[in-house]
Amino acid sequence: MSGTEPSGTPPLLRPRRLLGALIGVVAAYALTRNLPLLPSTLISSLALAGAAPLSGRPQLRPILLWSLIGAVGGGLMGTAVVLSRKLLTTAAASNLEQRSMVLLLLALAGLIGGISLSRDAASEQRRHPRDLLRSASALTTGIFAVLVTFTFLHSGLDVARAFSSRLSTSLTILVTSVVVPGWLGHLFDQGRLRRRLTSFTSHPSLPPADGPH
Repeated sequence: MSGTEPSGTPPLLRPRRLLGALIGVVAAYALTRNLPLLPSTLISSLALAGAAPLSGRPQLRPILLWSLIGAVGGGLMGTAVVLSRKLLTTAAASNLEQRSMVLLLLALAGLIGGISLSRDAASEQRRHPRDLLRSASALTTGIFAVLVTFTFLHSGLDVARAFSSRLSTSLTILVTSVVVPGWLGHLFDQGRLRRRLTSFTSHPSLPPADGPH
């Protein structure tokens, strides 16, 4: 057996990728949702910052790649659950330092991830991040839907509606904290590459001298 997956199957539904995504999601979500906010955010940030440089390696096996994607999505969702509980139980004016630290950790992770993915996109030897980002977004949306559905089954519509609202707010905060610095990191890295190309084209190497006739 070659062990290859059917090429016409959507990536997330291919057996090895689905297994890898489930392993990453379950492990990261189970860990981050049961920690205090700052440790949960730290683990999610480390997962994101570590997964971004690794994801571009073409030799990375699909099950490992999708475990990384699942860990990032599950970690962010677990942290969003912790943050939603925090928003429900604390006053608006309290814990400003803690909230600032949450945003800072995620921003640093997003910046590292943005620079790493930008370099992957510019390199022919690396896996392009376009499909990776689409899959990560779809996976995160799926995790959100599953959590709200299980809340509805367990506690009814009113509780599920309130949970969905809090979780959506928390996830928006976390994703924005990652995406904006990530995009700025991408622009910075592309600008640096552009300057290198401009410098190279403005100072081309001299053509080789003609040999003796």
